[in-house]
Amino acid sequence: MFQVTANPDKNRLYVTLGGHLEPSERKEVAKAFMAAMKELQPGFDIVHDMTGLRPTDTEGLKELVRVQAAAKIKGVRSVVRIVTIPLVRLQFERMAQETGWAFELAGTLEEADARLDELGPAVLEGEGGGAPPCVRPDGDYS
Repeated sequence: MFQVTANPDKNRLYVTLGGHLEPSERKEVAKAFMAAMKELQPGFDIVHDMTGLRPTDTEGLKELVRVQAAAKIKGVRSVVRIVTIPLVRLQFERMAQETGWAFELAGTLEEADARLDELGPAVLEGEGGGAPPCVRPDGDYS
């Protein structure tokens, strides 16, 4: 199960993943993610709700790394993830350390939105994209 939606007014991408994603479904998620990013400006934020997501295999993580690379190129500013399954959280934290993909954790969608709203408008004015600092899982700023 997945849902990907762009909110151009907030310059925010919402990605919800749940259950066990089969390889064909992971490819659909990647396509939807890429299409939704086209609706946003550099400096956009991502709310990644993985509340019901089951742990994935190595191939699933590779697909996600490709999508993350595309988001970095497009100019993602901040990422907030909602994760309830400890093993999934560990997988994503390990991947973040390996790829340099920083993110923050929130308990609910409302908390994630509130955190991103605190950061102000999600637009990088005068910059050509690139990912500005955001909070790593350990709370340090990069």
